[in-house]
Amino acid sequence: MKKINLLFLYEQNNENCCCYIPTIRQSAMGMDIEDAKFNALELVPANLDESDLCDAHFERMEVAGKQYDVLIESSENDGVICYLPNFRLGGIGRDVKEAKENALKIIDLQNNQKPFYKDATFEIVTVDSCSPAISPINSYNA
Repeated sequence: MKKINLLFLYEQNNENCCCYIPTIRQSAMGMDIEDAKFNALELVPANLDESDLCDAHFERMEVAGKQYDVLIESSENDGVICYLPNFRLGGIGRDVKEAKENALKIIDLQNNQKPFYKDATFEIVTVDSCSPAISPINSYNA
């Protein structure tokens, strides 16, 4: 059994939840976190063999005088994306610094002084990458 750890990012509103898996750049919707997670797990087997898997991690960044968690995604083909879940906006660049600068520029252009969305949550989900019916082995909320 080959296990792999995947980051799952959840963004909720009053109506539904989106579960985004940065490593494979795929997302799924659901009524709540568990439903979105179940739907997202179905995407893993078909997309895990892709040759351009992304590296992803969270960093802290100051926006309008406050600290927020930002998702940093990088791949050889697409460069770096700095995504701010609270604002549902992001910037692209050749490196992390440029992606962060571009994300801040977009927020400034939109004149956003405060986030529109509640905090996103994320967890690390360990899956069996060899199984056609992938289900989580372990989950760790962060």
